[in-house]
Amino acid sequence: MTESGPSMTAMPVLSDPKARLQHSRVARLIVAILVMVPLVVSAIYMWVLWDPTKTVKDMPVAIVNQDTGFTDDSGTTEAGAKVTDNLVKSGALNFQRVDKANAYEGLRSGRYYFVLDIPADFSENLKTITNPGTAASLITVTFNDNNTLKASQIGGSAMEKIYQSVLKGIAATTVGGLVDGVQKLGDGLRSAADGSGQLGDGTATLSNGVSNDLAPGVKKAREGAAKLDEGAGTLAAGLVSLQQGTDKLGDGATQVADGIERLTTMAQVNNLQAAIKQAQALSPNNPQLAKVAELIDGLARLKAGSREIATQLTSPTAQYRSGVNKLVDGSGRLQTGAAQLSAGMVAIDEGVGKVADGAQRLNDGANRLNQGLSDGAKKAPDFGDEQARATLAQLMATPVTKETKHLARAQFSGPGGAPTILLIASMLVPIMILLTFRGHRFVTDDKTPRSLRATGRRAVAVSAISLGVMVLVGVLAFITRDPMPEPASLTKVIVITAAATLMNAALVSVLYTLFGYVVGTLSSLAWLMLQLFSYGGIWMVETVPAPFQWLHWISPLTYVRNGYIAAFNGVPGFWSSLVTLIVIGLAGLALIFGAVKFQRTRYERIVGHEPTALPAT
Repeated sequence: MTESGPSMTAMPVLSDPKARLQHSRVARLIVAILVMVPLVVSAIYMWVLWDPTKTVKDMPVAIVNQDTGFTDDSGTTEAGAKVTDNLVKSGALNFQRVDKANAYEGLRSGRYYFVLDIPADFSENLKTITNPGTAASLITVTFNDNNTLKASQIGGSAMEKIYQSVLKGIAATTVGGLVDGVQKLGDGLRSAADGSGQLGDGTATLSNGVSNDLAPGVKKAREGAAKLDEGAGTLAAGLVSLQQGTDKLGDGATQVADGIERLTTMAQVNNLQAAIKQAQALSPNNPQLAKVAELIDGLARLKAGSREIATQLTSPTAQYRSGVNKLVDGSGRLQTGAAQLSAGMVAIDEGVGKVADGAQRLNDGANRLNQGLSDGAKKAPDFGDEQARATLAQLMATPVTKETKHLARAQFSGPGGAPTILLIASMLVPIMILLTFRGHRFVTDDKTPRSLRATGRRAVAVSAISLGVMVLVGVLAFITRDPMPEPASLTKVIVITAAATLMNAALVSVLYTLFGYVVGTLSSLAWLMLQLFSYGGIWMVETVPAPFQWLHWISPLTYVRNGYIAAFNGVPGFWSSLVTLIVIGLAGLALIFGAVKFQRTRYERIVGHEPTALPAT
């Protein structure tokens, strides 16, 4: 490149090593790298050490509660709503309740630094944690390092503390669910105890009533006893009639005996017997005398027999009469016994009825006992085998798990670091390229300011070289990421990178034009460092000191970041960012040419003549 100035001859060949160093672009590039890299690394490291713990509460974070709640015998549980309320009230972060669509759209557009997502089955998993196959409730935390690098690190650290608070907050729900299960088991066992008490009462009743198996036989025995009682009464009445008849018969027999005795007195019989004997002596073979003798003997026997009959029928000591009297007495006792038997069988029958009632209550109690035990067994937790118990123990220890997702992870050479690399390079590369050019001070007594044409050529050269280097940086930024970034629009990434590079080349050139080689370099690097801390791509804007938050809105890198967010995430804002960069770049060019024109006008006024072209590089 050439410069305009006083009449000068061609520059002589320099043998001085210092002069050669100033004229060697490679040497100046090495010097630029040696100066800039440690400075940039040190500045970035200083910003990395910034502690935002006192201001992290201002980070806007979306919380999505999709929990539908869970209803069981103990009532309705809404653990997701409880966790959400507790997080919002805690103020640990600037949690904002939003729906899922707005949350993830805000994460892509940079409105939220990350999203905390509570699933629909959150409460159900907590309340059924003792059931086989139940998994821990899962909270998903999603970051997007395309927008801000430190958000995932600071947010991840904050979420660890918040996660512990969540575990404490839902402990009552999980342990309460287990306690509810044990309580239900206790209720079932108490019901079983009540049933067993009723079973005992029924057994006592059964023992008093003998056995319900006797019911049919006792009924028949009762009927038989009643018939026996009736027969005994009939028999007693008959025997009383027999006794009365015997009395009458005895009276008649006595009268007969008395009559026979009167008829046949002993003297008469004796006389008749003596007369028959005399007659038989006179006529021993007379058959009539024999018959008369037999008749007289028969009368004697009749007299004795009739008296014996009368005696048997009337004398209490006689065998017959005493037997009749005993029969009458026995039939009376039989009647009394039969009546008592009948009454006893009635009592037995009634007792058997009570036994039947007791047996029914026993059956009912046994059924309730069985049902209570069955219900209690169903409600009791089934901890399964050893592996299932180990799994349950793990679930009880960590009933809620946290899964971290990244739309574009930056750590470990992840794709999320590409936008930051491109953004920093878009300003750092023009500074390094300008450092490879020779320094030239405009306001001196022995140097002529550059012409507008020379300034334009330098601007074109710096821009072209910077764009070329940015192509290489861009390729390296993509191929060194694992996995490789997949922006929503690669074309927009290229366009915004080119616009950012040209804009930064213009702005850095302004500083070099105004302040010269050394001061321009230092002021450019200082400007880069200030923007890196305030533009929002490394540190969250809400967590930096107030002056840097104000600087955020006027920092050109802020709009470069917005353009990358739109290009990488596929959200609105690309065209507005691109127009802003173009306007800032054009404003930088205007400042450059305005400053050059001002310097040349001032110089011409001082030297008092039109300058001629000077050789320059």
